[in-house]
Amino acid sequence: MDFELASEQIELQRMVRDFAQAEVAPVQARMESDHEFPYELWRKWSDLGMAGIMIPPEYGGSGLDSLSYIIAMEEMGTVSQTFSLIWQVHVLVANMYVQLGTPEQKERWLPPFARGDKLGAIALTEPGAGSDAGGLRTRAVRDGSGWVINGNKIFISNAGTEISDGTVLMAVTGEQPNGRKAISSFIIPTGTPGYQLGQSFDKMAWHGMDNRELVFEDCRVPADHLLGREGAGLKQALGGLNLGRIVFGTLGCALIRACLDEALAYSKDRKQFGQPLSTFQLTQAKLANMATHAEGVRRFAHYVAWLHAQGRECHTEAAMVKLMGTRLAVQAAQDAYQIHGGYGFMHDYRVNRLYREAQILEIGEGTSEIQQILIARALGC
Repeated sequence: MDFELASEQIELQRMVRDFAQAEVAPVQARMESDHEFPYELWRKWSDLGMAGIMIPPEYGGSGLDSLSYIIAMEEMGTVSQTFSLIWQVHVLVANMYVQLGTPEQKERWLPPFARGDKLGAIALTEPGAGSDAGGLRTRAVRDGSGWVINGNKIFISNAGTEISDGTVLMAVTGEQPNGRKAISSFIIPTGTPGYQLGQSFDKMAWHGMDNRELVFEDCRVPADHLLGREGAGLKQALGGLNLGRIVFGTLGCALIRACLDEALAYSKDRKQFGQPLSTFQLTQAKLANMATHAEGVRRFAHYVAWLHAQGRECHTEAAMVKLMGTRLAVQAAQDAYQIHGGYGFMHDYRVNRLYREAQILEIGEGTSEIQQILIARALGC
């Protein structure tokens, strides 16, 4: 079994690490204070081919696989979870077009995505339907040659920027033979009549990433804006979540790495009782756990990303790595905060941001509790 990365992946890893340190770190600091979307940074990132990292070359993309994407995600996430998640949503939506789009849809929508001219968003969550995705109430009704959509979405990322390409929307379109709701996916371009941007949210973290409510009032789209098969939207969305969950596990690894960097440097510099904190065994135990957990999550994420790249079933493994990576990230953030003591309470210290960012990783792309249910079902419970 070969655990070595290919030379191209090592070069990608190095390129992203250097870009993140030189270009992203200063912008991350500004996003914390001004909460503005990083348009110039997104353009630089796109010019490197990263907006289209998994889009096939025939549509202008880089055509890299899931493992290469995850390797790049870890390096970016160690410096900026916010920018990583802007990118992650965009890649998830682009991948839906790749997997589900008709030739005409791919030709129309993928090239602007690959260039980074347009930014992808997906609208699934509703005020009363988060973990219970089957509880969606937004409806799409056939009307002549098109569809009319009514409903509300909430906590939607990337939909309200100047370069947003609208959203891919999940809506109820009928009922399945078993009585459950039939849900379909629709392409809703920016500027579609009846599609309105609602309120944005003041968040405890991820400042600079657009998150808001979306409102649909008699929003009309033509028939060719159905993405994938009618009635298969929820299955399609949950299939896309496999990659999203691998990403969140990887972002957990990245956050653990960042916590270790901050806590190790601080503990070597900070003295108590005449000695550096790093000489105390309780501090060393926390640091050793962070290093061990980062390595363990990384190896697991690489394996699951490899399964995904091979087209193999990885639903359970994706849930596992998401659960493991995000929970250990919360623990690392708590330990790094504890090592910093009162200074961790101050916004001037990076560990303060890492502490605020950690908890949401257990919520996004399916809560930890949902991951446990999925894993338990795979065990035959």
